Amino acid sequence: MNSIVKKMKQPTVEFFYDLQCPWAYIASKRIEQITGRAKAKVIWTPVLLEDIYKAINGPQDKGGSVMPLPKRQYIMKDLMRTVQRYNIELKFHPRHPIQTIYALRLLHATPQSHRAALTHAFYRLYWIDNADISDPSLLLNTARSLKIPYDEPLDSSIFSNEKYHNSLSSSTARAVKHGAPGVPSFWLEQYPGGGRLYWGQDRLHFVEAALTSISTNVPLEQMDLLKFYPRCSVENKLNDNKKKVKTLKFWFDLNSTYSYIAYTQLSWIKKQANCEVNIEYMPFLLGVIFERIGTPQTPLLKLNETRKAYDNKDMHEWIRFWNQVGNKFKFRLPDVFPIGGINAARILLLEPKTIECIYKACWVDNIPIGTSNDLLIETLNKSGFDGNALLQATQQNVNNVKDKLKENTERALKLGMFGAPVFQVDDGELVWGQDRINVVLDLLDGWTWQNKDLETMKNNDEKSKL
Repeated sequence: MNSIVKKMKQPTVEFFYDLQCPWAYIASKRIEQITGRAKAKVIWTPVLLEDIYKAINGPQDKGGSVMPLPKRQYIMKDLMRTVQRYNIELKFHPRHPIQTIYALRLLHATPQSHRAALTHAFYRLYWIDNADISDPSLLLNTARSLKIPYDEPLDSSIFSNEKYHNSLSSSTARAVKHGAPGVPSFWLEQYPGGGRLYWGQDRLHFVEAALTSISTNVPLEQMDLLKFYPRCSVENKLNDNKKKVKTLKFWFDLNSTYSYIAYTQLSWIKKQANCEVNIEYMPFLLGVIFERIGTPQTPLLKLNETRKAYDNKDMHEWIRFWNQVGNKFKFRLPDVFPIGGINAARILLLEPKTIECIYKACWVDNIPIGTSNDLLIETLNKSGFDGNALLQATQQNVNNVKDKLKENTERALKLGMFGAPVFQVDDGELVWGQDRINVVLDLLDGWTWQNKDLETMKNNDEKSKL
């Protein structure tokens, strides 16, 4: 019997990175494992992060000083948690950020066949040894130690060579052209529809799924995407954990798109967790938080066009992901935004069971309940509640509901919140974002990490690994 075997193509991912970004460093430690599983090839492409920001009119600088303080503090903690999840050694350079332009030019002079090795060596110098990688002699000696074959003498002239200056500039421009808001970014040229860019080491499960789809010729829609979703395996996982009851606080604002997306997956989280989970709804007023910490009331409108375009694609990627692996749900951006909805938030505190119909009105049915009490009452009545009675109860401050919403907001501010949604397991650490649901699941399953000082951070704990 004759058979026709379709030749599978090797997928390729172009990895855009700058040495001074710790998240790109984490990506550099993960990308080869991912492409190995997907039978894909990595193209290592150094870029100048500062020039990306300039090209897209990015508001932040390399130090992130434009971010409000609570967000900067959280991101540092998230960085610590991430390196421990992946067992990556990292020590923050006391003089961070160090100028990397000479190192990047030398990488562009390095053959692609040896670029990964030199990249790893440079990352070690920066993020473990805390060496001065702006020092040309250190860079040259490091390259010599790896016995890399170069087409020209390996000396200081390489740093002023116009060819490598232009190569770095053109690579940075190409990353911008592909829509990179920063680094690390990953460009998949073979992605259906003209290519796809992913930004962030926390999107590498999307990258791996797409590469695997290309290499196996299986559409993403037919793949088990959950197998690419990074989870910690905890030793002791645990018969005794199954007997535990844990509280998952869900901090949210009705105006937050990602709060709605996260809400749709709460029952899925309960099913996935290796323990009994009680959900506690914690509505708060994100607009008040924004005002107090100095964030624009509608942050999306202040983003540069590159970031807006990327975030829109990313949002729909997550919607597809959750509909495929978790609870299916509908989504529609509301015509009236911000939604408002302070009365709806108070009603949620009085009667948490109203959350489903309120969220559906806002993010599926396009009903502007924040602009009309009549629409809010009608929405509640259609779902079997006494909308008029609930609204009157909030207006009369029954059970001090107005004060409770204010208290939730003040608690959120005191805890260091700056966005939504936020999760807390048993009043523990904050986990921000629906893109960290895997972390929430791991914490529910008993995974722990040490909140170490970044100056001395090194994870030697072998009890839990990704």
